[in-house]
Amino acid sequence: MMLVIYGPTATGKTDLAIKLAKKYQGELISADSRQVYKQLDIATGKVSFTSKVERHEGYWIVDGVKIHGFDLVEPPGCEPGSKYETFSAADFVKFADTALIRISAANKLPIVVGGTGFYIKVLLDGLESIGIAPDLKLRSQLEKLLALTLFRKLIKINPSRANSMNESDRANPRRLIRAVEIAIHDTKQETKNILSSRQTIEPSNYLFIGLTAPNDFLYLKANSWVMTRLENGMIEEVRNLIENNINTNWLEQLGLEYRWITRYLTGKIEKSTAVDRLKGDIHSFIRRQKTYFKQFEKNKIEIFDISQKNWQIKLEKRLRESSKLIYTAKNG
Repeated sequence: MMLVIYGPTATGKTDLAIKLAKKYQGELISADSRQVYKQLDIATGKVSFTSKVERHEGYWIVDGVKIHGFDLVEPPGCEPGSKYETFSAADFVKFADTALIRISAANKLPIVVGGTGFYIKVLLDGLESIGIAPDLKLRSQLEKLLALTLFRKLIKINPSRANSMNESDRANPRRLIRAVEIAIHDTKQETKNILSSRQTIEPSNYLFIGLTAPNDFLYLKANSWVMTRLENGMIEEVRNLIENNINTNWLEQLGLEYRWITRYLTGKIEKSTAVDRLKGDIHSFIRRQKTYFKQFEKNKIEIFDISQKNWQIKLEKRLRESSKLIYTAKNG
């Protein structure tokens, strides 16, 4: 049995997951595409500033709970030809599958938590292109293109794949680059038969919890969280990354905090402008994350509104009703 928690930024996913891990003897697997990188801690919101943290090779222990999925790979340097470890959805699935085995073998409850909906979707449902390796030369060419140009390129290569993408995917350069990469791969006759498909996980084997709230509610929480991180060293974190020769173009491509703080630190914009634009981008990101709930309808996701006073009572009741979850906790 596995517990999955998804929701947009500012819904308190990790705090909830840690609380449930303590109650049900669980361990967390982070499903966040930015938290896999070393040195990217404050801006990605790995943990709260009041948490007690122990960093170990391969995992962290946060407030007594083991979390897998932080600090898996190095970010890229800015020197020409510098090498770094890429990390794709396929890499996440391979990592998560191994972590699930280890957690279950330790008689613990696996709790997958994060805001990268695509990671969770691939983990649960698989992806026909999961075995296609990244084409770094092609990516270096595509990274120079705007999202709209990438989407038009994808339409020419594979119209059906392009039309199947939702609004969020169409605006995401990294996902578009991967889609173009896959589409080009599929056009090569000699490689059509080597796709590695991953089996899906049946909904009966997991309980899927979604956290949400009205946009204005989440915007206020997100704004507050931005200011808290600014007060606790977020700018200094990005400055250190730049001073350690982390590729500034890559930082900007990460979006959100890293994009706007990098632009401020490199003298492109004023600090006040960076903060305002960051808040606006996070609001847009929250809306895109919420649209991903539709992707999880067949996964039987159960959504709880954190702006309601009794949402935690309803959630606890649902967990008590899950006999498999209780069985896992009792036999851990």
